[in-house]
Amino acid sequence: MSQPSLRGSLWRHYGQTRPFPPLAGPARADVLIVGAGITGLLTAARLADAGLDVLLVDAGPVGGRNTAQSTGNLYAPVSRMADLVSRWGSGVARRVVQWRGQSLLSIEALVHRYDLECGFSRVPMQYGIQQRDAEATLRFDRELQAYQRAGLRCAHHPFGLPFALGHSFTIPDQAQLDPLAFCQGLASRLAGRVRIHAGTRVATIDAGAGVARTGTGDTIRAAHFVLATHSPSGFNLVQAEMEVHREYAMAAPVAVAPAPGIHWIADRHRSLRGGTGADGRSWLVLVGETHRAGETPVADPGLRLVEDARRHFQLQGEPIIWSAQQFRAADRLPYIGNSAHDNVWVATGFGPDGLGWAGVAASVIEQGIQGVHQEAARQLSPMRFTPLRSAGGWLRTNATVMKHFIGDRLPRSSEGAAESLPAGEGALLDIGGKRTAAYRDDAGDLHELSPLCPHLKCLVQWNGHERTWDCPCHGSRFSATGQLLEGPASEGLSPLAP
Repeated sequence: MSQPSLRGSLWRHYGQTRPFPPLAGPARADVLIVGAGITGLLTAARLADAGLDVLLVDAGPVGGRNTAQSTGNLYAPVSRMADLVSRWGSGVARRVVQWRGQSLLSIEALVHRYDLECGFSRVPMQYGIQQRDAEATLRFDRELQAYQRAGLRCAHHPFGLPFALGHSFTIPDQAQLDPLAFCQGLASRLAGRVRIHAGTRVATIDAGAGVARTGTGDTIRAAHFVLATHSPSGFNLVQAEMEVHREYAMAAPVAVAPAPGIHWIADRHRSLRGGTGADGRSWLVLVGETHRAGETPVADPGLRLVEDARRHFQLQGEPIIWSAQQFRAADRLPYIGNSAHDNVWVATGFGPDGLGWAGVAASVIEQGIQGVHQEAARQLSPMRFTPLRSAGGWLRTNATVMKHFIGDRLPRSSEGAAESLPAGEGALLDIGGKRTAAYRDDAGDLHELSPLCPHLKCLVQWNGHERTWDCPCHGSRFSATGQLLEGPASEGLSPLAP
């Protein structure tokens, strides 16, 4: 097996981060926002403008988690527009495009209002396929018609790639930015009006009492709680309706970058963009190789992207490789609003289109807290019931859960003895009659962990490309030695007594 290739995104590689102190002591606010990625920050900005007292916390650095792992692309359409139109019709698709277009405008307005240095630029988006056979052409035509039915202007002008496209169209006035620089810049500008604390994990929320408690035992009292955490921590019904995937990206300096813009190569399941890095060189960012969380392929997805890039571009430096998590709603619309409690607001299920949905979520949640319920709030409500539109995704999600929840527990031969586990590797082993998540670190020490995800007790699986334990049921992720990396679990894997 290859050595792990995950090293953080291009933005994290070159970005500068401002430290925000952890919360120290009890606190009180009108609104507590958990999660300081782009969704949390945009929501905080809107609530602060409305005159509310806002406290924003994150277990990690500001903007440094899933937002920093994104491509930095902002666009009004969504992935697989034809699927959206077939599920929801042209009217909903048109409104989705309008909401996401308004989200883009709101982000652009903040860039200009605060003079944020984040590489924001307006660019076209190109949708194309390389194949020309009848089946591929039919799929392309359906996608083109869906874009047009959603009210998007489409032109047939292929541009800026070192390989031919069988069919393509472009839409103007989309955008790109450095997502980490945007978050860091916005947080710095908001710091005088919003209390921001990094390194602060919220362990529990008692919505009825209006109290949250941090991992260090501090209490935060608030009238409203916003969970801008990619997936709500703890148990939430929307988790049973989301498919969880990982997608990989590579970035490298190149002799000639693709023309500025967002390039989707649909039949290759690739997205790419160019740009100028902080080092002044031309860079390529290539995205793809999606797989279900907890079902990691044998071949390293990141290295497959590097091989693909080398076929078409002249790489002039060491590639940077990273990955990101995607939570995809069963009916293909995100869950934005309040669910079980009127004062708890969630924003999740963005799929691969997260940055564009962030501004929509900020608007819906801010208006909802103010007592104004938009059309978007009704359409995207986590309480919606859409059995026909959700059936396929719901069945796939829960078939995956059952396969791992039950199938992984069936008796099987051990994958090998702990003594033979190489340094830097992990595996589920039977040690002393117990199923064990075993990892041997580079120093040769063996770490024995409970393989049960603390969220709903599915068995985690080893991801050797990233040296993580990934839960295939609802997407929680843990470091090789058990520390929580990503929810919905709210704690790490328990160590087993030797």
